[in-house]
Amino acid sequence: MLKAAEIFQNNMVIQRDKPVILWGQASPEAKVCARIQEKSGETNAGSDGYWKLSLPSLKASRQETLVISSGEEVLAFENIAVGEVWVAGGQSNMEFHMRYEKHRKEEFALPPNPNLRFFDVPEVSYDGQKDDFDYSPMGVWRMAGEKDGEYLSLEYFSAVGYYFQKELEQDLHVPVGIIGCNWGGTPSCAWISRETVEKTGDPWIQDYKDQTRDIDMDHYWKMQRSNPMNGRGTPFSDPFGEFVLAGTPSPEEVNEKMGFGSQEVPEYFTMIHSESMPGALYEHMVKTIAPFDIRGVLWYQGESDDVPGRQTLYKDMLLGLMKDWRGLWGEESLPFLIVQLPGWDHWLDLVNHDYAAIRRCQQQAVDASPNSWLCSISDAGQKDDIHPKDKKTVGHRLALLARGHVYGEAILCDAPKGISASLTNTRNIEITFENAGNGLNIQTDPEGQKELPKASDAAKAGKTIESSGKIEGLEVMADGVPTEFDAKVMKDKVVLVLKTPVKEQAVIRFAQGKWYKVNLYNSAHIPAVPFEFTIHCV
Repeated sequence: MLKAAEIFQNNMVIQRDKPVILWGQASPEAKVCARIQEKSGETNAGSDGYWKLSLPSLKASRQETLVISSGEEVLAFENIAVGEVWVAGGQSNMEFHMRYEKHRKEEFALPPNPNLRFFDVPEVSYDGQKDDFDYSPMGVWRMAGEKDGEYLSLEYFSAVGYYFQKELEQDLHVPVGIIGCNWGGTPSCAWISRETVEKTGDPWIQDYKDQTRDIDMDHYWKMQRSNPMNGRGTPFSDPFGEFVLAGTPSPEEVNEKMGFGSQEVPEYFTMIHSESMPGALYEHMVKTIAPFDIRGVLWYQGESDDVPGRQTLYKDMLLGLMKDWRGLWGEESLPFLIVQLPGWDHWLDLVNHDYAAIRRCQQQAVDASPNSWLCSISDAGQKDDIHPKDKKTVGHRLALLARGHVYGEAILCDAPKGISASLTNTRNIEITFENAGNGLNIQTDPEGQKELPKASDAAKAGKTIESSGKIEGLEVMADGVPTEFDAKVMKDKVVLVLKTPVKEQAVIRFAQGKWYKVNLYNSAHIPAVPFEFTIHCV
């Protein structure tokens, strides 16, 4: 009868320097004891058998045993590491496995690293889903190592999470675990409590009501239990995903390979997807891992909130998500590192409606919520693919943020951000940035953008840089008319010399279009975030 929550397993990572919270099921009112690292605790299960207890905080370690007992029943979890634990949440770009990532061959060739471990939360959106399909490959703690001579563990890792934890492990010298809690193609409303969605995202609630109003829900749920799209337990068994994630095929190549044009669309495909229902993944995924001790959350999501007329809701949705999750973990200041969506134009039959609005909302949410920070990857998008294959850059930028803000290193970890703009005369505009470090620079070598600075000293060193050239994604309107300009950077300022004088007002827009690849960096090689200024002549 004695059970621990699913996330407690062999090979797991427990968060160091925080009280350890354990929970599970036992016989009603039975005494439950736990011990690890010479620390112990006990409690009595409730009348329903549910138990929860806390142990004193643990120090970093690479191999421990956790013993939980109740009467003669004993659970012993082996090969446990104690270190740092982060949740990697969101949709497909966070879920994106190392199996498909751009630099995967280099990583697969490395020696095994048991200090890096990953747990993938089963993708479940309704009660009983795990009984309807095979979920045996999911809900498992894996190590970044070999199995029978092949890297069958590392390929399951979230690529963003892997590069993030790899850099932290090298910097902090402790084991690092990532809990992947993500599902491709899901909107924010699924990751928030139903009550919060009703307060902040009424259109999503109305959508749900409209889509289910005329449906026989008993019939609907019966169909879902045999709907192959809900078989989310075997990540690499979907032929479509295998074809489009490893590369960037054209729509024609996809149709030819998959034969979509000749297939009749099944009824279940046209129905509301259970994973998109308000609160569905909050209830069936997030709640299964809270309050497992973590240091913070990495969040990469927003693509599915790019719905015409809905984009401006995203600020409140993201704020609601952070509040809900912090409530589950019982930490009002739980750190959130938010990945800002990069430039993108189209992918298969999907188009960029207004990512610029989503980005503004991401910035506004971070500005409004203490202990949250924005991760700029505006140089790492892909014009014709919603899944950029380079996740190493994303993981590196997130690691910089964690090192600087969460672990207290004295490094430059934030993106350059335009804070003011002024006309020094009718042809000159001066834009001032914060987080410039030793100086801004314009990267005119596209190949140079691919090189990452060394993690140990990139954000600390460097001389003041002055450069000039074309700043990608920067536009200036002089009295309502686009104007050309020359640009140069001097320390924390960008100076624009306009071809056309300004008589009444100038509008400066940076990274506001659909597709761009930012090449304006600070001295830590972090690209600038989007901004827009309007200047009126005096």
